[in-house]
Amino acid sequence: MVHSNATAPPTAAANFTAAGSSSSSSSSSSTAVIGNQTAVFNENVTYEIESAAVCKPMAYQAPPRGTPPAPLDIRRGKLVNRMSGRPVTIRGINWFGFNVDMGMVDGLWAGGSDATTDFSKIAYQIRMLGFNAVRLPFAHRFLNKTDVWDLVRECSSVTGTKLKDRLIAPEDANQIALRRVLPPHPAPMRNAPGKCNTYLPMRNNLDRLLFAVQQFVALGMYVVLDYQPQGLEQHAYNLADFVTAWGNLWRRVTCLPNFSSDLANRVLIDVMNEPDSMGIKWEPSGDRPGAEQLYLATADALWNISPDKVLFMFEGTGQNMFGLNWGNGFITDEAIINSRGLSNPNKFFTRLVKKPYAKKSIISPHLYPPTITKSTWLGQELWKQSNMSFGYLQSTGYCQANGWCLKFPVLVGETGSAYTEQDDKTWLKDFADFANARGAARRYNQVPLAGWMWWAYNENSGDTGGIVHNDWQDLHWGKLRYMMDYLGLTPWYKASDAGRSPRTPAPDAPAPPARQPPGSRQPPARQRPPGAGSGTGRRPRPPRDAAGLPRVPRDGRTRVGPRRRRQHRRPSPRMAAAGFAATQV
Repeated sequence: MVHSNATAPPTAAANFTAAGSSSSSSSSSSTAVIGNQTAVFNENVTYEIESAAVCKPMAYQAPPRGTPPAPLDIRRGKLVNRMSGRPVTIRGINWFGFNVDMGMVDGLWAGGSDATTDFSKIAYQIRMLGFNAVRLPFAHRFLNKTDVWDLVRECSSVTGTKLKDRLIAPEDANQIALRRVLPPHPAPMRNAPGKCNTYLPMRNNLDRLLFAVQQFVALGMYVVLDYQPQGLEQHAYNLADFVTAWGNLWRRVTCLPNFSSDLANRVLIDVMNEPDSMGIKWEPSGDRPGAEQLYLATADALWNISPDKVLFMFEGTGQNMFGLNWGNGFITDEAIINSRGLSNPNKFFTRLVKKPYAKKSIISPHLYPPTITKSTWLGQELWKQSNMSFGYLQSTGYCQANGWCLKFPVLVGETGSAYTEQDDKTWLKDFADFANARGAARRYNQVPLAGWMWWAYNENSGDTGGIVHNDWQDLHWGKLRYMMDYLGLTPWYKASDAGRSPRTPAPDAPAPPARQPPGSRQPPARQRPPGAGSGTGRRPRPPRDAAGLPRVPRDGRTRVGPRRRRQHRRPSPRMAAAGFAATQV
């Protein structure tokens, strides 16, 4: 049930204190001190965030500074290069591991060559494939663990022509332009001969997350820190714990060397992944805080730690009755909200536009194709739904009663597919048309999105697979070619080939099934919904209601499917020395 009329908590001030000192809630004071800064908050709760005095020298070898990307900013609702003012389009990849007790991005245990096993070399290849951002899901409970996995592996070295050939699409391999030289790694980490990952921090998992951030930024990539509780921890149910955990993590990021020159406005904060998965609505529900509180209190705290040096990503929630879930759900039209019984984000936006970080805020829905959502949204239905949910926020903006509107850039935080079913390929083309504001989709969206982030690098994502397969060894060029042809992904060897005409990808055979580590469990097979047909064409369009909108049953399940539970398979007990658990979440 959607608690659209839930009562907001009483307005009061919150006290922030340095860790280790006493703190208490107060309804009379309106300010609190964080280090040398003053913060103003509207929630009746006490937070504890470490002061700048906790900054200490790193306990690990950091990567070379490399070539950090230009800092980001938001101007007139567009994501731009802060120095030049030119638009920036994010073409990113998700790489999970910090959220499933790996304590590092996953797959580094796979073995083989350094091109498939060594973190620094894989990160470099991701950059060479054309990705300019990486999203790192994490859960707080795993970051302070000191019993870190030993990911040092024996591996062979892949260099020169073999590495270059690996990073070229097979159908492009014979082009004359491929005489170009593969750019060098700008921030390489050195290993002992025949070994991989010997440089990874060993003190705790937090050090490894910070190291990963530094490595990607040194490669010229933006980094999104994405909090994914996934039911594994209860921070989202306690506002004080939620803000405290985020504040202490961000403090550690700001303590990194060259934060202001290299990391500021290059590391983005995705405050909470898919609040629906935790039963979090926009407004408070029962004893749970609302996304409005979690988002704004966290952004207030982080902004006061580093004013004007951080950008925020906010996901939608509570609008399953319009077919929106998994990070989508920003409808603010009161008529639609009331007719469908949706959770209401208007209070969130009304407060957000008055914040100092309002023009540092990004709308970040998640969008997935039919094999994952079990939905029938294709073509015009998809475009109309997307415009109603989030597209209007970048084209018209959120408008107040006086007629003033604030536009927000839209960055899709997750999209992806196993890329084997025709329905998915049709959906992905429709999505690309909307994202690029082209073709028939221009009727519903005339402003290209700020970007997208593919789910995922990981082979062990149970519903989408990864851009690697065959035991993490080979690149999935079918998926990469789709991103090249439709979403503007530009690998190193095509970097100067601007303006080429999109081409229709040739049908590709499904990737061979990956061999599972002995003892690990296979994810449950995805079942096609009844009446889906052979997958050779579009599914029947959903019926419409009197307003001309696709009809969604009141139970919210028949069309949009059950809540998606993404399987992250962990490494198996074959690495007994490392103690990996063969479990699923």
